[in-house]
Amino acid sequence: MRPRDLRAGIGAWPWFALTAGGLGHLWPASGTWGSLPPVMLFMGMAWMQASIALHGVAQAALAVAASVACVRHGHAVERVTGRKDPGVVVIDEVAGMSLTLVIALPLLVMMDGQAGRWAQAMPTSLALTLACGCFLWFRVMDVIKPPPARRLQSLPAGVGVLIDDLVVAPYAAAACIASIEIWMRWLTPAS
Repeated sequence: MRPRDLRAGIGAWPWFALTAGGLGHLWPASGTWGSLPPVMLFMGMAWMQASIALHGVAQAALAVAASVACVRHGHAVERVTGRKDPGVVVIDEVAGMSLTLVIALPLLVMMDGQAGRWAQAMPTSLALTLACGCFLWFRVMDVIKPPPARRLQSLPAGVGVLIDDLVVAPYAAAACIASIEIWMRWLTPAS
């Protein structure tokens, strides 16, 4: 469905929210495009030397806002398109990717073992590694949908659109942190 037709069918604000500002209309792989806003926010904040705690708060706020928009307006786009979880809806990917970063941050701090780390800015190289790793693993998990994600997609309207992306977030965060840990051990020479 063309952006103009979808916008006319559901309204300008729901269209903007559900397609993440139109990213849902980009091809191929609209879900990949929809996963980028949290990564861009994360990297922008890292460039401005935001604390790890502030990163977590910003990503949590984005996850909540995206989730609310998906649940609130998801039924409208399904009604207009006649499809369950149409590909043009990518706000669920925004919510899931944000949640992945929210979960990965405390895992990263625990891996580092420095409790006072929350108030510190994250080195840009670590922020880039974490953002790219979470992005890659979130996309992998969103495609394979480990249990119970695939089954939960059958829930009605916006909840069904959203829930699978939220369920795969912990899988993606854990896989990312495990990958970073393995990579760091591999790079660190044995004593």
